[in-house]
Amino acid sequence: MIVAVIAGGPDIDPRVAFDVAQGSDLVICADSGADIALKAGLKIDKVVGDLDSISPEASRYLEEHKIPVEVFPVQKDMTDTELVLRSLSHDDEIRLICSMAGRPDHMMTNILLAVKLKSEGYDITMTDGVSDVIPLSGPDSIRLEGLSSEGTLNISLIPLDFASDVTGVTTKGLFYELSDATLHAGSSFSVSNSLKDGCDSFEIEIGSGRMAVIITPL
Repeated sequence: MIVAVIAGGPDIDPRVAFDVAQGSDLVICADSGADIALKAGLKIDKVVGDLDSISPEASRYLEEHKIPVEVFPVQKDMTDTELVLRSLSHDDEIRLICSMAGRPDHMMTNILLAVKLKSEGYDITMTDGVSDVIPLSGPDSIRLEGLSSEGTLNISLIPLDFASDVTGVTTKGLFYELSDATLHAGSSFSVSNSLKDGCDSFEIEIGSGRMAVIITPL
């Protein structure tokens, strides 16, 4: 099942939410993510959270249309976004739509959470409509194709585990190629790569470790 999870936060274009959510089987919103979904014209299947940031207009809409709402206390041990993600199945394909602007604590937490969930066997990617984040947990690999229309892409490989290096990193189609490399958290060595001239696809393979591949058009 494909599940679009829409989190609240600034700078999420409703058109992006609509595009990413297309083809999904469920649309679940974390708190004020419901406002974004409604502006996008999406059918909301469920809302989860403490409802401390959702607009009165969205709250009325949920009530009038009898959309299921799972309410949690404001004082809790997880963010609204994690509550949604933890309620999903390992069999789901999760598309997390969330802000990468605004609060840096939420942005960092969401990236780390996506990588953690990937290491637990979840199928998850995240985007804010500008940057795409693809978590990897070794052994793992990705291949992205048909990128020529995207223009210049900035492709960064960010290790996220200080206790364990990312090993066996091999890339194809990138300007700075890696072959069985080891990447360390806290190093900028693998930041700001790009497609090799003439390539419209790239591959990344890792043997072990956890990292995020972050792709941003320039």
